[in-house]
Amino acid sequence: MQLKNHQKQSIVDNIKKSNTFKNAPTSIALLQYLFNATNDDVHLKEGVIDIEFFGNKESTEKNTPRVRVNVYNLRKKLTAYYTNEGNNDNWRVIIDKGQYKVRFEKTPSKNILPKRINWPLLLPYLGLLTAIIIIFYSNRTPNPSVIWDKFLSKDTPTNLFIGDHFGATGKTITNNMGWTRDFSINNVEEFYNLLDTKPELKNEIKPANYSYSTRMAALATQQFQQFYQHYNKSFDIRFTTQTSISEIKEGYAIYVGPTKNKNQFIHFFNEGNPYCKIKDNFLIIEHHPLISKSEIKINNTNHREEYAIVSKYPSINNTEHFVFFSQHDIGVSGTVEYFTNLDSLTAFKNKHLKNSEYFTAIFKVKGQDRTNTNIKLEMVVPF
Repeated sequence: MQLKNHQKQSIVDNIKKSNTFKNAPTSIALLQYLFNATNDDVHLKEGVIDIEFFGNKESTEKNTPRVRVNVYNLRKKLTAYYTNEGNNDNWRVIIDKGQYKVRFEKTPSKNILPKRINWPLLLPYLGLLTAIIIIFYSNRTPNPSVIWDKFLSKDTPTNLFIGDHFGATGKTITNNMGWTRDFSINNVEEFYNLLDTKPELKNEIKPANYSYSTRMAALATQQFQQFYQHYNKSFDIRFTTQTSISEIKEGYAIYVGPTKNKNQFIHFFNEGNPYCKIKDNFLIIEHHPLISKSEIKINNTNHREEYAIVSKYPSINNTEHFVFFSQHDIGVSGTVEYFTNLDSLTAFKNKHLKNSEYFTAIFKVKGQDRTNTNIKLEMVVPF
């Protein structure tokens, strides 16, 4: 459809009368000038516009910045007009960038569906859309297991506490200076209590500047890192020999390591469990309405087979602890792997925690060279 000149003028007049142009006399006049010049087939250049419209008889091609500025402002006004008042106009006035002629462009009709779908053209786009949807859903953060729900859903931080070992520096059995571990000394207070009873050692040994942890620490940290990363979460790492009770109370806590280092989590475990206590290297189960009183020795010298204790229990300030006790590496490594595996978590929850939120589980773990080879769930005490 071709517009007649009077129809074009009517379109230009509507624009000039709009609220967008009412305070822009230069843009109004320039629009009318460019429209008239286009109709008269004038060869519009910056110098011509500067002479004819702005009346600068000394204008040159290199001295016409105000033409470019004012035409630029006119284009902005037209864009603003069609964004608001002229949004539903059937025709649009266009001044192409780098040009000065005015042209009229038919606005595409709205809400008109194609008569038939061009499937060969559409299918690649549908495939792309499907791929985007699949990627989106596959990258969504999954819902955590109920067992780990509060650790992974709350804003309260999680701290992973490594059960390390306190040590002293001094003469070793070879009479050289080195690091010594004595399981009867588990912190600085116990160390100085020893010196009080044996003052002759004061010049022989002193507290070490560093502690000791087994390969269990690295294996457990790696497994928890992968597990937490799966849910876009993180945790801080601390060592029990350098940790106070108040630090443990700061948030959600995970402990991995032995009980023979007499760490602070034994106290929290005993407080948080109504039916289980750890005392003198024994796990004692008592006062349970369905389970007979029993004792399990958790300290042994067999590095290839041991009991491991896993417990989740409530702590202060509405937080929780998740502890993994074993005297050797295989127990912690095996149980951490078990409780960071989505399939075993689901099976454990469905079978043992139908009506309970917390539990203490006893595992027997067998391995060789501190590598987990077999793990067997012996008992679960839910509460």
